[in-house]
Amino acid sequence: MIPLHPDRWTVTVMMACIIGSILMGHPSPARAQEEQAAQSVWCSITDGNSGQLFISDPMRLPQASRMRVFAYGGRFARTVNMRYGVHYALEGNYCFAFPSPRRAAIAHADLIARMADRNFQIVTVGIF
Repeated sequence: MIPLHPDRWTVTVMMACIIGSILMGHPSPARAQEEQAAQSVWCSITDGNSGQLFISDPMRLPQASRMRVFAYGGRFARTVNMRYGVHYALEGNYCFAFPSPRRAAIAHADLIARMADRNFQIVTVGIF
């Protein structure tokens, strides 16, 4: 029978744990944040007086915090104001964020279909 040497055995096990954890690696916080933060976003403004729906195509934002989506909505409103000669507040909540491109596309198509049923003119805003 081999005698156990607690000091040597403890050191060996601890070294094996340390080397194993280094070799396995830990998930990078940046990679986990990137996977969770990326969202699909699209923006729209409905003008009931003129019967128009200004809408953007869904886009993937790399980091879509609420503040970033809100700022993106201001940029969308500024673009609509300049291109079409209307005056919408830049601080409005015009953009919608979705966790996947599929969900964004479904909601986007649903809004277009509902507004087309109400005889709204659909105006697609290009790059902004």
